[in-house]
Amino acid sequence: MPAATNFQVQNFVDQRLRPHAEKAREMAVVFDDDIAAIEDVYTALNVQSPTWTDSRTDGPPHLLSPADVLAINTFLHDIRDAIKNHADYPVVLKACVRGV
Repeated sequence: MPAATNFQVQNFVDQRLRPHAEKAREMAVVFDDDIAAIEDVYTALNVQSPTWTDSRTDGPPHLLSPADVLAINTFLHDIRDAIKNHADYPVVLKACVRGV
């Protein structure tokens, strides 16, 4: 199988790698914001006896429970940490062209 041309490599970098690097950085930033904002919600759902119930009326496939919200919070922490603590995250940041 022949190797890609320089043009093909540049196209791959510009069309795939850079946009995906920016999305990874954006996810880390957005998850940082969510984590910073969840303290009172976390307390209401974890420390106290939760009384919240999901009241969406537009028919989502699953109404969330307090345990679901806490599970998503854990997921956000794990994904954010996996992104930001990865040894190659500095390279991902260098690949970003657009600001956050």
